[in-house]
Amino acid sequence: MKLPLEGIRILDLSRMLPGPYCSMILADLGAEVIHINNPRYPYANPPPFYQKGRYRESAFNSILMRNKKSISLNLKKEKAREVFYELVKGADVILETFRPKVTTKLKIDYKSLSKINESIIYCSLTGYGQEGPYEQIAGHDLNYVGLCGILNLNRERKPFDQEELENKPIVPGIQAADIGGGLVATIGILGAIIGRNTNPNKKGQYIDVSMLDSVFSFMPMAAAINFSKELNDGIQNENILHGSVPYYSIYKTKDGRYISVGAIELKFWHALCDGLKREDLKNKQTVRGEEREYVFQELEQEFLKKTQSEWIKEFRGLDACVMPIKSFNEACKDPQIITRKMVVPLKDPKFGEIPNIASPIKYSQTPLSIRTHAPKVGQHTIEILKELKYSDEQIREFKKNSII
Repeated sequence: MKLPLEGIRILDLSRMLPGPYCSMILADLGAEVIHINNPRYPYANPPPFYQKGRYRESAFNSILMRNKKSISLNLKKEKAREVFYELVKGADVILETFRPKVTTKLKIDYKSLSKINESIIYCSLTGYGQEGPYEQIAGHDLNYVGLCGILNLNRERKPFDQEELENKPIVPGIQAADIGGGLVATIGILGAIIGRNTNPNKKGQYIDVSMLDSVFSFMPMAAAINFSKELNDGIQNENILHGSVPYYSIYKTKDGRYISVGAIELKFWHALCDGLKREDLKNKQTVRGEEREYVFQELEQEFLKKTQSEWIKEFRGLDACVMPIKSFNEACKDPQIITRKMVVPLKDPKFGEIPNIASPIKYSQTPLSIRTHAPKVGQHTIEILKELKYSDEQIREFKKNSII
């Protein structure tokens, strides 16, 4: 059986993490993704690197650029745009992450390209979207999660007797807006492909995805709490999902490691108390004020009595939503991650066997795999140009004039 997106060609103009993450998913699903590189872009091979002697390759690209092809085109030059327009004629999707209005200046915007191919689906993935007061402002992940309210929730807990003290927001360890924007763009593109293919005129459409919009939409609990306040005489319910309650929090163990507790439902809380041998706490799950602080302190003291591994053995067989907090390296060796085959080895001609992250999508009929290594920048330029019927002489001229 064919992979779900076999026969779909995607021209990827994106850079950094959000767009390439989106096109990585689409490539894993079988689409032919052609990454359009500016030959002079300085961050095309970002660190960290696999290195052997003086030779090195981007380990970051080895994940994000797998299953893709790469062509180098300097789209600031008219001849390069002509080559790009030829590619557009046979493409299904354009993905770009330029700041708004840049594509119009380059004459590669949706309006221009839909005249060449009216079936084209064009997705713009940007920080703030195509309109609004922040449209032209530069941004990174931390800015987006800060604006949407996530960072305001992401703080260390304040003890009851220290509530007047400020607790700073904590910088997250992952790029929620970058990855989230990439996922939302993927969903948008897949939906547009289905929509176009079920439409009699096969007309494509424009997709505007904002990373700020994406992470803002990731907050249904915070939204429900805030929106319901207006109908509850100004009384705001508590958001239990950011560490302010003892049954959904993190605890240090005897060996200086940490345990995550997610015992939200009453049955899980009771199982937690059973594992801790604290029958007296079973009726104190939802207490507030000083009594809640007492429960926090009691749980903190209990978890300090044993090591992380000892507690995991203690809770084995108990439905208490208790799990160890691990480093990424430890997660790679976790039996669940191993069983799910989420880390796969690949043979590299220069470095031997190197690991990669597998797709989390587990199809029964068409299993996904890493079919090809990440290409070097411009690796497929000549191959694609010849496919477009350009002659050797024309290709030499393109090189001479820095078009490729």
